[in-house]
Amino acid sequence: MDPVPETSFDYGLEGFLADPQLKGRVGLVTNASGRDRHGVHIAKRLAGHPRLQLVRLFSPEHGFWSNAPDAEDVEHTVHPTLGVPIISLFGPRQAPTRQDLEDLDLIVYDIQDVGVRFYTYISTLRNVIDSAAALGRPVHVLDRPNPIGGHIVEGPALTPGFESFVGHVAVPLRYGLTPGELARWYASTSGAPAPIVWPCRGYRRRQPFTGLGVPWTPPSPSMPDPATAAFYPGTCLFEGLNVSEGRGTPAPFRMLGAPWVNADRWLAALGNRLPKGVSAVRCEFRPTFGTFEHQACQGILLRSDSPTVDQAVHFGLEVIQSLMRSHPGQVTFLTRAGDTMPFFDRLAGNAWLREGLLSDVDLSELMERAQEECTAFCQARERFFLYD
Repeated sequence: MDPVPETSFDYGLEGFLADPQLKGRVGLVTNASGRDRHGVHIAKRLAGHPRLQLVRLFSPEHGFWSNAPDAEDVEHTVHPTLGVPIISLFGPRQAPTRQDLEDLDLIVYDIQDVGVRFYTYISTLRNVIDSAAALGRPVHVLDRPNPIGGHIVEGPALTPGFESFVGHVAVPLRYGLTPGELARWYASTSGAPAPIVWPCRGYRRRQPFTGLGVPWTPPSPSMPDPATAAFYPGTCLFEGLNVSEGRGTPAPFRMLGAPWVNADRWLAALGNRLPKGVSAVRCEFRPTFGTFEHQACQGILLRSDSPTVDQAVHFGLEVIQSLMRSHPGQVTFLTRAGDTMPFFDRLAGNAWLREGLLSDVDLSELMERAQEECTAFCQARERFFLYD
């Protein structure tokens, strides 16, 4: 790995590892993204720590190595060089058991997130906080930046009755907090003991990830870079349609399409609805996995001149509505096996957004409702801020 230039920024893990008061048996919740600015994994650093003993690893969706496919159960295993067990929290069970935690002195959470409700690592974080609280074990959250910016909140909120593992924390779709800030908010609202959060050094909430001077380690197979994260809050909603969201392509969540799509009609309908700095071009692709695996698809490729997309949810819905208008009757909302609710509703956290799209309601009206749902959260979250 190339040397990383020194900057004033650093991850929360450095403060945690340097604290002379900490000692004991550690359970570490992490994945491939749990690395320091030089690319060294926190598990390796804990394994050589003079006062902390790494006893057990826990992994979220996509597994410890962040390479398991979307929504696929991950099995328990053993770390090949450290020799400690890796307990999967994405499979038949999604929370640590009493047996997993009772011999630990502290539980440590260190995962790069992307600041979106349906990115399931915050669901794992909630379950870890709840399980640790039941046993009286402290949770240490080693903070990391929000790569899509910690200053913007976009609805809709999570409506009661629409909970699932992609809607397990009752925050807006784009919640504008770091993992540490979110953990503080969740503990306060749930009544759990406040986690001990180790803040990032030299970070400001509007700061783009690309300006931090540290490498990006993909936290999941289809999150290869911060540019993908910028579009993800809106374009992940395509997972609920009969359209490829770009998994298995060089540009997941930016390359969108299907075998039945006419890209020229779609682009014409999208027209001037593109936000400033965002472009869309015609593309053809054949996903290597995921929706329409190995099938020739036609669609659009999205690009941005900026490291973030300010109204990513709104824009994603613009892209969906333009597809529906240019291909009347061809876009369908899918229900996954074993569920009774359209998956789009699980992602959106409600049914009214899908119903509004089907009725061709003006998006400004839908987004106004979405933002109204977030008013109380936008005000309440500020007391949990760790960064300006």
